Amino acid sequence: MKRQLPDRSRFKPKIQTYRHHVNYLTAQPFWIIFGLPFLLLALGTTGYMLIEGWPILDAIFMTVITISTIGYGEVLPLSHYGRLFTIVLIVIGVISASYALTAAVEFVSSNEFLNPIRQRRRQRVLDKIKDHCIICGFGRLGRSLAQELQARGTAVIAIDLDRDAAERCRQMGIPAVTGNASDENTLREAGLVRAKSLVTATASDAENVFIILTAKSINPNLTIISRCNKDTSVLKLEKAGADTVISPYAIAGRRVAHILTHPNVTSFLDGVLEFGDHQMRLEEFVIGPKSPLAGKTLSEAKLNAVVLAVDPPDEERVFTHPHADTRLLPGTAIIAMGLDRELYRLAKQVKGE
Repeated sequence: MKRQLPDRSRFKPKIQTYRHHVNYLTAQPFWIIFGLPFLLLALGTTGYMLIEGWPILDAIFMTVITISTIGYGEVLPLSHYGRLFTIVLIVIGVISASYALTAAVEFVSSNEFLNPIRQRRRQRVLDKIKDHCIICGFGRLGRSLAQELQARGTAVIAIDLDRDAAERCRQMGIPAVTGNASDENTLREAGLVRAKSLVTATASDAENVFIILTAKSINPNLTIISRCNKDTSVLKLEKAGADTVISPYAIAGRRVAHILTHPNVTSFLDGVLEFGDHQMRLEEFVIGPKSPLAGKTLSEAKLNAVVLAVDPPDEERVFTHPHADTRLLPGTAIIAMGLDRELYRLAKQVKGE
């Protein structure tokens, strides 16, 4: 049996952060800044030992209090040359300390130093999110989808290759990952193994296919909805593993045609489907195994909400028109219409609360 290697992808952001700091330090003259105090210490100690003939401990102590400008006084009486050397050592020490302090402040406030820290903080936030929807591509479609999902209380993580798009996403309060969504490490960084669904909303059908294939290889149970830009790509996206393929242009066309031909029906559906001040809404529920409704017929259940359609558990997404003798088996999906309080009560019943 082939041994399965442990998943080390969670260590990647931390390793990248440390590597970034090491590269930045070695690329900048910080070794001079941090080595300067030791160089001055060695210079001062050697100077006092050669000029005054002091023991090494006294020479080190005199050098330290001189460079730090503490002003404890002379350890031993200084000669004329010793005082001149002390003056030079003080001037060099003050200049070096000012330079080191300025460089240190610039370093800790620079983006090169802060960006990896921000990335680690963002990754800790991402690691806490689960049962979320991953949106690949934060364009007009992705942005609109993210706003709708947020309004419905669904957790969202966006992925976009453009840093500006990812930053706009974060400004909206949506966690984002900058990178190629078809890359396995990028998807893992977005918590694909903990995600419930994924939407490929890029403008390239080929890119959407690669994203779907990569996502399915990591999380086969993922629900995937893909954007389709060409009608000829529908079959390819479905073969790649997309559960649903939609064309924004086709949906927009049907929507406009429906408004023109059935304006009242469209207005009614907008009222029950959209969130807001509307009293009547549509909701989807799944009968839980511990629900008091499990095993009962619709007539026995006596629901306040109106059940418009049911999807039996032994069939795959085939909604049928219910009747009084329709039995609500565990796992049955139902679509109901009613007032908020009625739907709230029904939600507790189907879960068995």
